[in-house]
Amino acid sequence: MDRARVAVIGAGWWATQFHLPSLLSYPAAEVVAVVDTNPAKLKAVKEHFGLDNLFADHREMLRKVKPDGVIVALPHAFHYSVGRDVLDAGVNLMMEKPFTLKSHDAWDLVRRARERDLILTVGYPWNHTSHAHSAREAVRAGSIGEIQMVSCLFASMVIEYLRGNPEAYRSSFEFPVTGPGEQTYSDPAIAGGGQGHLQVTHLAGLMLWVTGLRPAEVFAFMEKYGLQVDLVDAIAVRFDNGAVGALASDGAIAPGQRQDHEIRIYGSAGSIILTPIPGELSIHLADGEVRNFPALDSAESYPESATSRNLVDMITRGVGTPAPGELGAVAVDLLDAAYRSAETGQKVLVSRHDMPAPVL
Repeated sequence: MDRARVAVIGAGWWATQFHLPSLLSYPAAEVVAVVDTNPAKLKAVKEHFGLDNLFADHREMLRKVKPDGVIVALPHAFHYSVGRDVLDAGVNLMMEKPFTLKSHDAWDLVRRARERDLILTVGYPWNHTSHAHSAREAVRAGSIGEIQMVSCLFASMVIEYLRGNPEAYRSSFEFPVTGPGEQTYSDPAIAGGGQGHLQVTHLAGLMLWVTGLRPAEVFAFMEKYGLQVDLVDAIAVRFDNGAVGALASDGAIAPGQRQDHEIRIYGSAGSIILTPIPGELSIHLADGEVRNFPALDSAESYPESATSRNLVDMITRGVGTPAPGELGAVAVDLLDAAYRSAETGQKVLVSRHDMPAPVL
């Protein structure tokens, strides 16, 4: 297949600022439909991109257009139900993060994709960087020995999204076509959670892919600080190999203030320090050797076009992905357990679903 016929479900900020420009400028892709229930967003897509095949109902689109692949970029609460419809229609799927809100829904999508031999991938741009691949290769080669501890930090500028005031960020994020709705990230009925589902999912997806670990038990504290959703999270994890870890995240960073994105992986024979932004990687071995990798520029450190184009390449050329559906499901396992722990004040054992173990 020379070109993949791709439809995009959701015409919000992420789809219009990243996915549609990426696909429209990629020779191997043809955008065959855009879906959104909001007529104003469809009108903006038509005016900005010149696209005419627009739908208000994704099921109608799937019946009439029969695309090769679909990108779902909707508010979090709709990921599972729409993703299920896409897979049941026999169409390959790239789901934006978080993959789903609930663990059982995530593994149900994985099952449906496997039963139909369909592509299922998740929108994790950091997993596509050369640093992520180099760190993963070092772990798999045994360069740092058996992983014993993982530390993750994600301090970011999203509090106005979580407050329901996205316009406060227009000067920072631009929103050239459509911006986030006021409820997209602030209303638990639509967003699920806050910082965990909006931000920690980034770091969890990267950390789990680099390490190949799976969470076994989780304890979490989450604070809302007057919001309807969590703003600050502290998550403790025991992994399947006995290693322990911590993920800490704060969404209250102000414009101009330093943001922190870091993963530290400690093994029996060395350690890895990976900072996705600003794009740095170093590997420290027990014999004193330090491997410093060339820094990535801003485009390389956050390749926003990589996720949609990876779906196209999987369809047209049969390439693999650093963000398979199974990885998305394991990240949901971690976050679902964290939210349940924060709510109950109890440690949560991560459910094991009746599925073959994923190769992460």
